Amino acid sequence: MKLLNYILINKEARLFDTKEFLLKAFVAVLIGSFVGESIPYVSKDMISVLFGMMLTLEPVNLTGIRSGFKQVEASIIGALITGIILSVLGYNPWSAALSITVTLYVSLLINWRQFSVVAVFTSIYMTQYVQLDLLGNPSEFETFKLRITALITGVAIAMFVNLLFSFMGYKHMMEKRVYHLLDQISKKTKAIYHMLSLKNYEDAHIIMKDYGDLFNNINWINGTIMDYQKDFFTFKNEQKSVKLEKIIKMTTLLREMSHITYDICFRLSKGDHGYKEPEFVECFEHILHRMDQLLEKLDCIIHNRDVTSIIVVGSRDKSHETLKLLNENIEHMDHLLTHYLSR
Repeated sequence: MKLLNYILINKEARLFDTKEFLLKAFVAVLIGSFVGESIPYVSKDMISVLFGMMLTLEPVNLTGIRSGFKQVEASIIGALITGIILSVLGYNPWSAALSITVTLYVSLLINWRQFSVVAVFTSIYMTQYVQLDLLGNPSEFETFKLRITALITGVAIAMFVNLLFSFMGYKHMMEKRVYHLLDQISKKTKAIYHMLSLKNYEDAHIIMKDYGDLFNNINWINGTIMDYQKDFFTFKNEQKSVKLEKIIKMTTLLREMSHITYDICFRLSKGDHGYKEPEFVECFEHILHRMDQLLEKLDCIIHNRDVTSIIVVGSRDKSHETLKLLNENIEHMDHLLTHYLSR
C-alpha cells in the first residue's frame, strides 16, 4: 500500500494539474532535445537549454514569460560580476570563490528572501565551463555567449510549449486552486475546533506555525490568477472574464477567512476567554459544516456535476463578532459559487 501511495498522485497534486505538468515536461524535453541538438553551437550546452526550459514551464503563459525574462536578467548579472572578477584575477580557485560569493551577495541585495539560483549557476558556469577564443585563450565573453544563447533557446522552447498547452487548456485550473485554499483553511479550522472541544489550548501555538504556508499559498495563487487575467492568449472572452472576476473575489474572501481563523488561534494562545465559551464552540461546529458544503460545491463544479442540490444553511451565529465575520465570508462564497455557472 505504501508503494502504491508513492506511485499514485495524491489529491493535492491533482488539484495543481500534476499529470498535465508531467506531460508538458515530457513534451518540452523532447522538443528541447531535438531542437538543441540540431543547432551545433547550442548543442555544446544542453544543460542550460533544458534547465532554463524547465524553470520557464508554467500553466499561465504570462508567468512563464516573466520567469524567462528573470532568468536572462539573473544570468546577465551573474556573468557580469564573474566576468569582471575573472578578467582581474584570472582563472583560479580564489577568483571562483570570490565570483560566486559576490554574485550571491548581489542576489540577496536584489531579493533578500531568496537568492537567484540562476545567477549563482551562471557564476559557477563561467568559472567551470570555460570557452576558448580563436587564439585558444580562456574567454569570459565566449563563455557568456554560449550560456546566454543556450538559455534563451531553452526559454523560447518553454514559451512555445506553454502556449501550446494553454490552447489545449487546463480544465478548471483556477477552481482547483480555490478548492485547495478552502480545503487548507477548513483543515486549520477543524484543528482549532478540536482544540476548543478538548480544551487543549496549548496547541494554539502549534497550529499558528502552519499558517505561514497557507499565507504563502494564497499569495502565490493570487499571483497566478492575476497573471491569468492579463494573459492575452488564454483570457480573451467575456464569459471567462466574468468567471475570473468571481474567482478573484473568492480568493479575497479566502484570504480574509484565513486571517480570521488565525486571529482566533492567536487570541486563544493569549488566553482569550471569550473564545472558550460553549456557545462559541457550538457555532464553530456549524461553520465547519458550512465549509464542507462549500468544498462539495466546488468539487461539483470541478467535476461538472449538478450543484443545485447542495444548500448551504444560513448562519446560526449568536452575534460573536469573529464568527459573524466568518459566516459573512462563507455566505459570500456560497453566493458566488451558486451563480458561478450562470453565464
